[in-house]
Amino acid sequence: MRKFGDETVDITDWSNMGKAPWKYFRFAEILLNYAEAKNEASGPDNSVYEAINRIRTRAGMPDLPAGLDKDAMRERIRAERRIELAYEEHRYFDVRRWMIAMDTENREAGGIYIQKNDDGSLTYSPKVALSGKAFMVQHYWFPIPLDEINISTGKLEQNPHY
Repeated sequence: MRKFGDETVDITDWSNMGKAPWKYFRFAEILLNYAEAKNEASGPDNSVYEAINRIRTRAGMPDLPAGLDKDAMRERIRAERRIELAYEEHRYFDVRRWMIAMDTENREAGGIYIQKNDDGSLTYSPKVALSGKAFMVQHYWFPIPLDEINISTGKLEQNPHY
């Protein structure tokens, strides 16, 4: 979450709060979008590796291993997007665009139960934080309003499963 804050601002000085503009489109997203599109169009070439490794180098991470095929690179790009764009409201749209939401959105959400022991140490236990989520195939699309279908004189059909 450090990416959202300015560490040079004194938190007790309220006159400086909120003066940084919101970043709608970051350079890292441009690189990730390029890498994903290029990989899907023609497979991983040097430019795909350069785009991803530029992000990883900035974060102090090692370069991607050489020799990834298209499917392996797709998985690496998806993992990079999940990490680099965390808390920036991209995941919701990514899993729908990749058509993997049926898997990712129907899993139980996990959490951690933290218990303080008598000696002051902490014990961490996994727990289910949210269950019963129900993403269905029709959730990939919104329904088209019936009025729009009616005025299209037969040229417009309802999205699947509605």
